Amino acid sequence: KLILYQAPTGTGKTVSPIGLVKKYKLIFVCAAKHIGLQLAKNCISLGIKIAIAFGCLDASDIRLHYYAAKEYVKNRKTGGIFRVDNSVGDNVEIIISDIQSFLPSMRYMLAFNNASDIIWYWDEPTISLDQETHEFHSILQNNWKQNVIPNVILSSATLPRESELTNF
Repeated sequence: KLILYQAPTGTGKTVSPIGLVKKYKLIFVCAAKHIGLQLAKNCISLGIKIAIAFGCLDASDIRLHYYAAKEYVKNRKTGGIFRVDNSVGDNVEIIISDIQSFLPSMRYMLAFNNASDIIWYWDEPTISLDQETHEFHSILQNNWKQNVIPNVILSSATLPRESELTNF
C-alpha cells in the first residue's frame, strides 16, 4: 500500500505515526534530525519503545532507548540500566531514522517482524528533489530499489498529485 498523506504545515503530520503503533511497527524516516528527535521526545513521554538510527552504516549502529531494551546489565550501585544490548530489538515499536540509515533500519526491523507488519513512514519525501543534483538522490534511489516493506506512507505538505507520479 502506498499512502500519500498531505496536510498543511503545523497540523501534526510528524506525530501521526504515534497513532499507528497500536497495529504496526514503524520506520520513521526524515531528512531533518531535529524533527526525528522531536518525535522521539514525544514517544518517550508516551512510553513508546523506540530506537534511533542516525548515520548508520549497518544495524549494529542502531541504538535503543531504555524503554525498548530487552537485554541489559544493571548498575549494581544505582539499579539503573548500565549497558544495553542494542542487537535485541524485539520491543522496538518505532525506529527513527535519517535517510542514509533507512536500509540498516529496515534490516533491523525485519529481523524481529514480518514485513507486512511494518510501515515505512517517510516524512518530507520530496526534500532535495527540486534540485538537479544532490547527495541524497543516489541514497533515495537505492532505498527505493532495496526496500521490501510493502506499506509506505509519504507525508508532506507538498506532495505531487497522483497523476504526476510515474511508476516506481
